[in-house]
Amino acid sequence: MESTVATYSATRPRALRRVDAGALATWGLASGLVLYLGLNGGGYDTVMSSQVGLVLWWIVLVGAAWGVLPSSRLSRPGWSGLALFGGFTAWTALASTWSISSERSLQDLSLVASYLGVLLLAVAIHRDRGRAVRHTVNAIGVAVAIVATLAVASRLDPNAFPAAHVTATFLGSGAQGRLSWPLNYWNGLAALLALGLPLLLSIATPARTLLGQAVAAAAIPLLAVCGHLTFSRGGAVAAAVALLAFLALAPNRLPKLATMLVTGAGSAILIAGVAHRSAIVHGLTDHVAAVQGRQLLVAIALVCTAAALGQAGIGLAMRHGTLPRILRVSRGRARMLLAAGIVVALVAALAAGAPSRLSHAWSDFKRGSSVGQSDLTARFSTLSGNGRYEYWKIAVQSTHGHVLQGAGPGTFQLLWEPRAPFYSYVVNAHSLYVETFAEVGAAVRLALLVGFLLLLLGAAVRAVMRSEHEARARAAGGAAAFACVLGLGELRLGLARQCCPPHSCCSPLPCSRRCHALCGFAAALWRPPAARRGRRDPSPGLATCGARRNVGRVPGCDRHSACDGERGASEPGGGRRRQHFCGTRGRALGSPARARGRLGAAAGRAGARVAAQFPGCVGGRSRGDAR
Repeated sequence: MESTVATYSATRPRALRRVDAGALATWGLASGLVLYLGLNGGGYDTVMSSQVGLVLWWIVLVGAAWGVLPSSRLSRPGWSGLALFGGFTAWTALASTWSISSERSLQDLSLVASYLGVLLLAVAIHRDRGRAVRHTVNAIGVAVAIVATLAVASRLDPNAFPAAHVTATFLGSGAQGRLSWPLNYWNGLAALLALGLPLLLSIATPARTLLGQAVAAAAIPLLAVCGHLTFSRGGAVAAAVALLAFLALAPNRLPKLATMLVTGAGSAILIAGVAHRSAIVHGLTDHVAAVQGRQLLVAIALVCTAAALGQAGIGLAMRHGTLPRILRVSRGRARMLLAAGIVVALVAALAAGAPSRLSHAWSDFKRGSSVGQSDLTARFSTLSGNGRYEYWKIAVQSTHGHVLQGAGPGTFQLLWEPRAPFYSYVVNAHSLYVETFAEVGAAVRLALLVGFLLLLLGAAVRAVMRSEHEARARAAGGAAAFACVLGLGELRLGLARQCCPPHSCCSPLPCSRRCHALCGFAAALWRPPAARRGRRDPSPGLATCGARRNVGRVPGCDRHSACDGERGASEPGGGRRRQHFCGTRGRALGSPARARGRLGAAAGRAGARVAAQFPGCVGGRSRGDAR
């Protein structure tokens, strides 16, 4: 199989050799799924999610049968994650046999099987962790920005998007002011935007080009405006948690803080502009709304351009400037400042009466009084749970007598209706964990789900800690987005609403496009680094050498001095031989590719210069190897 792939790569045109197939596959899977499902009602519909799942599984099966999908060794967390999620899917299928509604349980199984297909396909196309995380973060960030742009455009020019008013028309005038298109659910849209904020920040700060940094920074105020128009309190809290997690995990925080200040100022200006335009706030479609929409469009263009220019200035300053000494904080001093800040915050909270305030807030949340629809901005000043406490209470009480098995996947609505203290059309419990406990019990399925999520969270933090510079910033953005989805994004933002349509556009698990993105990011994290797999770096010309770090020790080109190490390369005949990589932008000396004559004259001259400069590396072995 490897010889066939090598022969094909040697005969294909030179222009196609420059195409990174792995990057294209990652972008197609991550951004393609988010855009397709996001623009088709968020993937809540059972038919839509089932169609996507069938296509994905056909790709996996056909690709595995014909050997088309590239595959490589997984790390231990990768195998553990696949085993846990595979067990979760198998238990869902088994639980359908004792379910009180086989139809609902099979719908739930279809959705979970789709997530497993995404996970398997992402594992197959990803090669190494660094490149997989980078492309996945970029792809999902761009897709979220496109969805936000279309959502804001539907509010500024409602006549151009007639489908944007379907949800408001069905639910009544109370839902008209809350932006929900194209996902047709305002809380789901807000959660998607909260997931995209740390991703865009991780692109804006360490991107390789100033243009990429500027474009990513320009999209952040647009996401803030879109999130404000959803009037989702949980989405706002989730976004704040995601940004704090990104700052806690990201390296070199000063430029990140500068970017957040620039984009935050632009976001505040746009939100203030939206608040003074009542027709935009309430989602009207008359002439006044059209005029205010054009005014706001000009303001958005100016603010996003200013944010892009500001980020370009920050990027230039970080590339060519020198950080003042007063801003250089050592790790020990940073820990002391963090500890002092925590102590001061605790003292201030106790002095302000935080315990009593939290008690009153919990009481308000349990009371569940509805928030008035006349002043949507007032939603951010109330802590009412809108009945969520009752949903969770009924879910827990319904497990009495069958804690280990539950009532069956996807059956929460049937558990709620006979026990409901008030009338409310509810499909889900607004909490993935509570709903899983009520439907399938705490014995197996909940343990598998929690184990899978904790394993993924550990892999995300581990990837951050083991990465450096740009790679760590990207991993921090992905980990922050993952924490947003796992924590407040799923606990506070359930998929059902109190007045969910009878035809049910709600799914029994987290929103499809968010979970598909989550599975793709999981597969990226479970890829071992390229060096650990004993392979060349997949990107050509990026073989590294330690000559810069070991000036004065180069002449011997010892394994522990000038060259970073050895990597194996598969021969067409099946054997393996050792190679040595030299030069910061060089290629492998004596590689099978050169033996087959696939390198041009320029590469030959470059290899000759490297061999003349480092005579100890000739022939694919160093002097240290000869010893």
